[in-house]
Amino acid sequence: RQAAFLRSSLKNFRAQLGKAKKGMTNATVLVSNSYAQWKIDALLWMQEQYKSNGNSFAPTFMKELKTWTTSNVTDKKLIKFTMQFVSFMKKEVEDVGAMAMDVNLPFDQKSILVGSEQSIKSQLNVEGIKILLLDSEDGDNGAPDRIKEQVVPGKPYLWMH
Repeated sequence: RQAAFLRSSLKNFRAQLGKAKKGMTNATVLVSNSYAQWKIDALLWMQEQYKSNGNSFAPTFMKELKTWTTSNVTDKKLIKFTMQFVSFMKKEVEDVGAMAMDVNLPFDQKSILVGSEQSIKSQLNVEGIKILLLDSEDGDNGAPDRIKEQVVPGKPYLWMH
């Protein structure tokens, strides 16, 4: 699972590097060990539904999700995000299994990336790279909120600036 994490991270980093504007030479990888609380609530609800239906989702799962969000999520905008997130995570569960709903990863993402720093730098062809764990003493190096919101456990983000 750790090797798959590193492979998919590198693939995503290359795609994010391709979208960076010319002249951006500073590379920072942002890592997060935790989801936003509303995502944690949604994942825990998904786990309940999955287990209660014999380790699969009921055919009425999306209908039940709508009922659950209207009674548990107060912000209308957040209802939409929750529906999208759960729909995406449901597909992830179908692809990789129940571990996709894990609230915490069973390995240290930052240490894997730090251990592979030379390889990451050479594959991305950047001189230096910072690897920061959000919500820790590492700070965020001034990363914009729109970028920090994209960082979730298992999906680090390459921020070129």
